[in-house]
Amino acid sequence: MKKINFKLNSIVSGIAIAVVLASGSCKKQDEQAPLASEEAIGENAGIGKNSAKTLASGQVVRLADGRFQASVNGVTRYTGTDYIASINAAITGLTPGRTTKEWITIRTSGTSGDSGTTLKYVSMASYTGLDFTGATMTCNSSGLYIVPIMGDRKTDLEIKNFKVAGTPRYCVWFRGCNNMRISNVNFNISSPDMGLGLRIDNSTASTRNLTIDGTLVFKGGDNHIETVGVDGFTIGNVTSSNNRACGVLLNTSKNGTVGTVTGSYNSNGGGYATFRVANNNGPNVRCAKVYSRNSGRGFFSVSGSGGTTVTTVDIANNTGHGILLQNAYDTFVNGGTVSNSNRNIQHDNATNCRTVVNGRTYTAYDGIW
Repeated sequence: MKKINFKLNSIVSGIAIAVVLASGSCKKQDEQAPLASEEAIGENAGIGKNSAKTLASGQVVRLADGRFQASVNGVTRYTGTDYIASINAAITGLTPGRTTKEWITIRTSGTSGDSGTTLKYVSMASYTGLDFTGATMTCNSSGLYIVPIMGDRKTDLEIKNFKVAGTPRYCVWFRGCNNMRISNVNFNISSPDMGLGLRIDNSTASTRNLTIDGTLVFKGGDNHIETVGVDGFTIGNVTSSNNRACGVLLNTSKNGTVGTVTGSYNSNGGGYATFRVANNNGPNVRCAKVYSRNSGRGFFSVSGSGGTTVTTVDIANNTGHGILLQNAYDTFVNGGTVSNSNRNIQHDNATNCRTVVNGRTYTAYDGIW
């Protein structure tokens, strides 16, 4: 029976309704139409003036035959043998032009494959999150041309629960991006000098609002976390070992905090440090603690950097300095111990700097202690 549209004040419609009810041709009032199926609800989610918009989501899995399959909202976007291509296909399948973050869940590990002499990478789009669920990307190209994850001039990016092995160029490379979060990263490669961990720079555009948190463990390779030109950052506790450069290196970055940097064999025999600020870094940078063993240096501020405060240090057995403040200004170490390093403490052109360690306070412009 067709529905009858009526106005409350219409006498004619009222009479029509009365006639219909009297005829008994309709269902009884206590009978109810069946509920829509779950499938129908899913198909129509987001339809209607007052419905909330449904976000797309995707996943990458490994099939029984070893191939990778990417799908978004249940629709297959890729099936094949290329791990990186499968993740890119899933990202491409998310909502175009979105302004809310959508997620891809990677449920399997894989290898990068060879890249020849060109960069090969997962290409991040704005408003995208990747959850690797603890999966590992092993970079097995013959050259240093694999960047597991790269974003260029994008916004609202998130990576979590990610492991990298093999020989990457960088683990994650964000340049000219804003509003980034990287959580729970494990970077473990056998070579002590090949590949950099996380690099966030302003090489293509200004970059701001970076968070690196959760469990952060890095072993082997070059610098483990490096920023260049980042305005506004929060870096949590970092464990760094057996690499040729720094645990955490901040360049030309300001307005941020770093938790405890725990380093061992960072640039052992070299000039880099467990925690280094360089190239006009600062101001307004704070680090909770530097723990350094058997490294080139413990804490190193250099090349016009200033406005950095380290709350406490525990530095020993370094091949170079425990603490070196060189061409630095407004830099303060507020407590802790330094021992058995080649030079425990040195100020070299240190303007308005103060180092408080081993129960003593050092404020000289130049000095070795």
